[in-house]
Amino acid sequence: MNRNHGLRYLPWAVMLIVTLCGMVSAQDHPTRGVINVPFDFYISGNKLPAGQYSLDLIAPTYVMLRSKDGKVAQDLYFLQTAVAGKDPVAKVIFALRDGKYYFSQVWSWMGKAQLSSFNPQPGDQTRDVPLNPAAKDKAPAGSQ
Repeated sequence: MNRNHGLRYLPWAVMLIVTLCGMVSAQDHPTRGVINVPFDFYISGNKLPAGQYSLDLIAPTYVMLRSKDGKVAQDLYFLQTAVAGKDPVAKVIFALRDGKYYFSQVWSWMGKAQLSSFNPQPGDQTRDVPLNPAAKDKAPAGSQ
């Protein structure tokens, strides 16, 4: 009896599994969001002005932040801190410390993630800003 008979179906099974995983991960989850920040804030010591920003998901722990006018672009790296529960609320958390707001966390359909360049402290107060899904066919201002 030939023991390798079933191996001829292995490539097809692998392709089917990869295709199904791709379909599951490509469900209708947003990959771009928009926040309207009503205050100046800081990321890694850089002061960013109040205004509208888009967040583009590049990878699960890597996001590109861009201002609406295209003058600001900032890479953001995150550490996943919690998986998403049922019906997660999408928002950006800013920490208030010494009278300044710091970009701290993002909560989305992927779960909760802490900005890797920010270390929360027990005395920090927080302020939430809604993260709204952006149209998929719109390119951010200033991009080509």
